[in-house]
Amino acid sequence: MTASRFVGRVRAVGVVVVVMAVAGCESDRATRDRVSFGRTIYVRECARCHGPKGDGYPGVYPALAGNPIATLDSPEPMIEIVDRGRAAMPGFEGQIPPQNIAAVISYVRGAWGNGASPVKPNEVK
Repeated sequence: MTASRFVGRVRAVGVVVVVMAVAGCESDRATRDRVSFGRTIYVRECARCHGPKGDGYPGVYPALAGNPIATLDSPEPMIEIVDRGRAAMPGFEGQIPPQNIAAVISYVRGAWGNGASPVKPNEVK
């Protein structure tokens, strides 16, 4: 292999690495934006029942801070509850766009020390 071909291959690999790094940053940025938007939705739509700090109202509305459903590895149970409702909570499927449901669930799963992974819009049916 000649020196010029080697340099060309090294440049090509460098370009691929840079593109992958930029794509990763955009994904992180999109996630941060989704979670931030989710906070806005939470404050506007959810905090009146679940409390501004996710502590709920005992015996009436459950706390979301430290909630075992909010902290599961799988977001499926939480998505189902938000979509279809449960107990006193109405379902929001068809009333709130899936990307907004993904945003608010992403916020709740990461807020108040919950530490669960965010939800992508395509995970909300």
